[in-house]
Amino acid sequence: MSLIDVFISLLPKLSIVYFFIAIGIIWRFSNFYDPKHGKIVTKIILWIFFPITIIGSYGSIETFIGYEVFIVILIALIAHFTSFFAIFLMNRRTEEKSQGENGALALCATFPNALLFPFPIILAIVGDDGLFYAAIFVFIAMALRNTFGVILGIIYDPMKNSKENDQKNQNKQIIKRNMMNLLKFPPFLALFIGMFIYIIFGPESINRIPGFDIFKTISLYGSLLLIGVSFQDFSQLHPRNILSAEIGKVSSTRFLVAPLIVISFLIPLATSSGMAIALMIQSMAPPAISNVLYAQYFNLDESKISLVVTFVTLLALIVLPFELFILLWLFPI
Repeated sequence: MSLIDVFISLLPKLSIVYFFIAIGIIWRFSNFYDPKHGKIVTKIILWIFFPITIIGSYGSIETFIGYEVFIVILIALIAHFTSFFAIFLMNRRTEEKSQGENGALALCATFPNALLFPFPIILAIVGDDGLFYAAIFVFIAMALRNTFGVILGIIYDPMKNSKENDQKNQNKQIIKRNMMNLLKFPPFLALFIGMFIYIIFGPESINRIPGFDIFKTISLYGSLLLIGVSFQDFSQLHPRNILSAEIGKVSSTRFLVAPLIVISFLIPLATSSGMAIALMIQSMAPPAISNVLYAQYFNLDESKISLVVTFVTLLALIVLPFELFILLWLFPI
């Protein structure tokens, strides 16, 4: 596929992506927006439309190969731990007094928004061919956030030495509770339900169920709206904040270091273009907004995380066309 062909095939898909994100941003800052409405839409997308779309994606899998599952798990681990070690090396000379800031940057660089940001983009660009792999990546990403993320919070907590001894038991309970909630999360239940139906009844049984395309379309447009709604405050984007070293560290980790390592594994290991593109989009996703909650609990620099999430998400939308252009050239669909 020539570069011109890539551009022509990409343009209408990107137009849809940016149009619905823009609608979400307009809604977020309009007088008609109510935070309750945003939460309701998020729950409907996450609890109904995403799960059904994930189950429907099994209908496009001709042969289920355990090797592919292993590759996705490997790539997810590489993406997360490469990001962590990159930001760790960048911060290795930082003084102890900025533990809270170091912890904030570690969370932002390590744990991406692996669900709401990349899923609609994957649906728009590669469709069902990449959704199965994306769902497995999300499962690993959230498992790491709920275990390794808690461990990082404990390590970087500037108040850890002044806390009671029973805090360790409380942290263990947090990890246990998080993992139980993860296993009950509808998209992950859908991952295993779809796998069960596929193995027992075959992909034809899934394709015979009507309505999957409708759910997929609503999932696409609804989650793109939610990306726009996720922007909280553009007033933080002052030039001195944007040009800060912290923004540079997280941005270079998310958009340069981790993707280069991940793609070096995907080129020889990926079994399809859908797999490679989906996993690359997730590996380059901006930081998750849930990192703010971890910062609040572990006394990290909450304002720093909020700034980084806002700007790097905006930057992710700016670099997205170039990212997809390169990916479709390397892995033509």
